[in-house]
Amino acid sequence: MSTVVRAIAQATALRGGATLTGPTLITPTRRLAIGDPQSSSERFFGALDAHDLLGDDGWLRPDVRLVAMGDYFDYRVSERDAGRVEGVLILSWLAAHVNDHVTILFGNHDAVRVIEFGTITEERFREAAEAAAAVSETPRAQRAAAETEYLTRFPDVPTPGYAARDFNAFTVEQRALVQRMLLAERFSLAAKCSVHGRPALMTHAGITKRELDMLCARDHHPETIAQMLNFRLAGGVRVVADSWRRGEPAAMSLAPLHVPGEAGEEGGGLLYHRPADPERLDADPAWEGGARAPRKYDPRTALPRGLVQVVGHTGHTKAIKEMPRWRADDCDDARGGIRTLRVDHTGTATYRRGVHPAAPRDAVLYMTDPEMHYVATPADVAILELDL
Repeated sequence: MSTVVRAIAQATALRGGATLTGPTLITPTRRLAIGDPQSSSERFFGALDAHDLLGDDGWLRPDVRLVAMGDYFDYRVSERDAGRVEGVLILSWLAAHVNDHVTILFGNHDAVRVIEFGTITEERFREAAEAAAAVSETPRAQRAAAETEYLTRFPDVPTPGYAARDFNAFTVEQRALVQRMLLAERFSLAAKCSVHGRPALMTHAGITKRELDMLCARDHHPETIAQMLNFRLAGGVRVVADSWRRGEPAAMSLAPLHVPGEAGEEGGGLLYHRPADPERLDADPAWEGGARAPRKYDPRTALPRGLVQVVGHTGHTKAIKEMPRWRADDCDDARGGIRTLRVDHTGTATYRRGVHPAAPRDAVLYMTDPEMHYVATPADVAILELDL
């Protein structure tokens, strides 16, 4: 039996209610970060195996320390039925390892299960998803009217896109798993690490000056920011914890850091936003930079200078579409890969493949979303090596 098959067997047993735990830890020889595991469990475990991270027992090797960068659910609408299960398998397996072995970051696809979809029933969501699919097939000239009718019928689902595309694989089983993990403190909003000898902040989508101002963070050291963000997550859980333990529906909030979608508007902020060039041809400044829930930000002005960050959330395909002027000449169109977005002390932004050192005054994002479901093979899933 291969290590991948053993890992899937462990994950399947966990989903079935088995109580299993990962191996006893030994001194680490590698620290790594893996971006958005939005794919099949076979591909996810195949990627770990290709990087020699799985033990013969189907668990993460005891000398490895792994950070999962968030977003464990939703991929490819045509595979919706499989997608409803695969994220549960991956997340259950990760959570069976102790905190010091696997750090599990909270992404927007995870948050939506307990925020926007914190009270919806599965039957109601599937009804909304079918109606949303019909909206997406409506000719563009009639779509505005179709969307208005949809929102009248489904005010509990922020937009048709939430049900038909972005979060299409939602199930109550997923929500219950996310709730249990939050109650057990197995999710983090942030973590600290080191890359090229520099302390770095790890979050799903990155932190901007907006969030630092909301946190009143005078100290911009990664460890301090991570502590503040995790304290905020714990506070959000504390408000709904008793309801969740009683099995009562309750939606968590991380506002105003992370703003949920509502009433025909998509969410924005901490777990939703991504870097983009506001001067690109298809930019929509009113939607992208809205004060209530910003979806995108100009990294030249929004990223805190001197702060090194490791993020998931934005794959290469989307990055080159939204930052075309800043891509390096040798930055090809192939999917996946670890990438570096750097804003230097002059305010010049560059986007390159690979992991490149930062000067002390630079703002830097090391971008880890490997487009896991779309690269050619599991071996092509890029994983970021962190300092020990």
